[in-house]
Amino acid sequence: MSIILAGALILVGLVGAALAIVAVPALFGAMAYDLVSSREVSVAKVADTRLRIATERNVARGFVIAGGLFWSVASFAGLYVFQESGLQYALMAAFIPLVAIAATLIIGWYFERVAAALLVLASMGVVAWGVIYQFEAGVWGIMAVFLIGPMLTAATLFWLARRDHDALELALSLQPEFSQVAVAQSGNN
Repeated sequence: MSIILAGALILVGLVGAALAIVAVPALFGAMAYDLVSSREVSVAKVADTRLRIATERNVARGFVIAGGLFWSVASFAGLYVFQESGLQYALMAAFIPLVAIAATLIIGWYFERVAAALLVLASMGVVAWGVIYQFEAGVWGIMAVFLIGPMLTAATLFWLARRDHDALELALSLQPEFSQVAVAQSGNN
């Protein structure tokens, strides 16, 4: 068993290193392209930017909703079926993730950076929780795929949406002729 684990760790390390060798230059290239292309403002670019901002916000909200619903169902099922704690306690446990997603969505609707920071802190809290309670590898996998990953993805998307929104407002304030055309064009759609 330990040989299989060692082989898997070596394979994951090699794949991760290869991915880093390819991903890091690609990321820097994408950042340089974004910096160069963000200098020019056009009506089409304003419309594309608004669509990208809306997509980032909606995908972030989707991650929050999907993650909260998953953990609500999982906590209900875990308490009701496996521990036989009764319906009242299971419903109360299922209610907690629903309140968390409602709070995240309300905060994220108006204060995207605050929501992003709270999601990152919650992810760090999950990691601390796992270290304190010494999660097994399977539990770490579930937490990484269904809790930490979606929260960090939603945090990143919330942050990017606010950054893009601020950049768009700045660009439109510097060239107000585009803001009138973009508003008229978005009203027609």
